Amino acid sequence: MTHAQIVSRNLIAARRFYGAAARSLGLSMQDSADGFTIGSANGGAVLSVTSRNPGLDEQPETRPTLVALEAANGRIVRSFFREALRAGGQDIRYPAPSDAFGSAAPYMAQVSDPDGNCIECSSRH
Repeated sequence: MTHAQIVSRNLIAARRFYGAAARSLGLSMQDSADGFTIGSANGGAVLSVTSRNPGLDEQPETRPTLVALEAANGRIVRSFFREALRAGGQDIRYPAPSDAFGSAAPYMAQVSDPDGNCIECSSRH
């Protein structure tokens, strides 16, 4: 998969949260007509966040889901975690090696965004 979309019930809170997360990962944020897109410096979209217009929009909010983002190293994973919490995220998993993968364990952290989605950031380096 190269791109995902989340439908948010609070685009202002989502913009604050994902803006902080994007900056910590060196990703850019681009506004669109109905939300914003987070992408890499070369222009590749990673995640789109759009708003739902109650009564006008048939598209429901995204049910809580998992979005996994990759970081270059553990320092960036910790930065992501810290900035996401400062921007309104909730702690799900403090940054640490994952014990589920044995010796190939990625270093990872998880936070929930303002809509309750689990946003994971990990590094295998």
